[in-house]
Amino acid sequence: MFFSDDAGFGIEMVQALDAAHAQDISRSQHPTGRMSAVPAALLDGQDRHKLLRAWLKGWGEART
Repeated sequence: MFFSDDAGFGIEMVQALDAAHAQDISRSQHPTGRMSAVPAALLDGQDRHKLLRAWLKGWGEART
């Protein structure tokens, strides 16, 4: 899960049945935050921090 809320932002690994289940799990820790489920297979071999920065940047641009 990529998440962003008033307390901060980051990447949280969640074991879930599907994307909706992953968001339900993360929502308990980040009730007001924005989040996106990203399958672990898509992160393999990738710079996770670079992907998180792009995700945060894309969200910021959508708000302006």
